[in-house]
Amino acid sequence: MGRVNAAPLVLVVDDEPRMVSLLQLALEAAGYATCAASDESAAWRLLGESPVALVVLDVMLAGASGVDLCRRIRQHSDVPVILLTALGDAADRVAGLEAGADDYIAKPFSPRELVLRVGAIFRRTAERKPSPVTPTRRAVGDLVLDAALALAREGDRNLHLTPGEFKLLWLLSERPGRTVPLGVLMEALGHDDDGWGARAALRTAVYRLRSKLADAGAWEIRSEHGRGYRLVTGQPSGVTTITQS
Repeated sequence: MGRVNAAPLVLVVDDEPRMVSLLQLALEAAGYATCAASDESAAWRLLGESPVALVVLDVMLAGASGVDLCRRIRQHSDVPVILLTALGDAADRVAGLEAGADDYIAKPFSPRELVLRVGAIFRRTAERKPSPVTPTRRAVGDLVLDAALALAREGDRNLHLTPGEFKLLWLLSERPGRTVPLGVLMEALGHDDDGWGARAALRTAVYRLRSKLADAGAWEIRSEHGRGYRLVTGQPSGVTTITQS
């Protein structure tokens, strides 16, 4: 069942448990629903699975940068982001705003200030509904693709694809067995024409992708002369879109 007239869901991303508890308590007391993540991977999973309406994101995360995560979020969604930064660290604030953050709060701060900032952003964005983060992982049989990281794995083996090869495999794996038109594939490689050079680049990329898939033996790219290419396999071809790491 969907969230009908539910309180806006705020995702708190911080690797300090006490800070997370404090922020969740303040936000929930103000009438918001909350969820929390302590690292980038968990935050990205929640963004893909839940109707997050706003993100409160600490700049300093263990093993990752909150600014990088903010930039990644902004590439996929316009969900508002408030950054938590160290007092006086102007570089973090500037980097965060350049990465697409909607606001920032310098530590230390009062939970009341955060609640007021959250409310102000919701009032500004009341006329638009933030788009959700598009799921970026797909499983086709034992082939797993992660579009956010441009990584492909078959079983326990990484395929080590170039960005262009990954884009082709992502398109081909969306509907295994169905032909993807030449124009769509060439556009994915950055070619907006149908000239000899674009076709040659596509043929080269497909050749290399075929070689990497052939090492595993379970997948094959077949050409449809003058039409495009399709991905086929002897395995069941059900496609599952997933978001977990």
